[in-house]
Amino acid sequence: YVMVIFLPSYLNGDDGIFNKSYYDLLIGFDITSFPSYYEPWGYTPLESVAFSIPTITTNLSGFGQWAAQKMKSKGKELNEGVGVINRTDNNYEEMVVEITEMLSEFAMNKATEVAKIRAAAYQISQQALWEKFIVFYKETYTFALAKK
Repeated sequence: YVMVIFLPSYLNGDDGIFNKSYYDLLIGFDITSFPSYYEPWGYTPLESVAFSIPTITTNLSGFGQWAAQKMKSKGKELNEGVGVINRTDNNYEEMVVEITEMLSEFAMNKATEVAKIRAAAYQISQQALWEKFIVFYKETYTFALAKK
């Protein structure tokens, strides 16, 4: 049994439909999909995996590009916690098919396999902790100061 919820609204607890915050709803999901056309980083898929919820995103989000580099499958398979779909200006239908296939495959998994995928999703999130990323901010800040 699969229930797809599409809610093009900001979940701040006052959306008129659920009236719950994003995080209150997120913890009830089995999987998420954020097929962004453009995201400089993409916090929503990262937040999803931080809650051990596998996610599908695109190669046009910074998070999707980063996650693909971290995984053996390069995001082509959801078994590592993040699925990364190729998205271009002209492949909407193809992208929809790929997302549908990933969701269908995920829905067919037994509970033990879902648990492994959820654990893998969480492990990806642990590689994106601030303590690991702050070095890049410091390097950028130092570079900018040197150029001033």
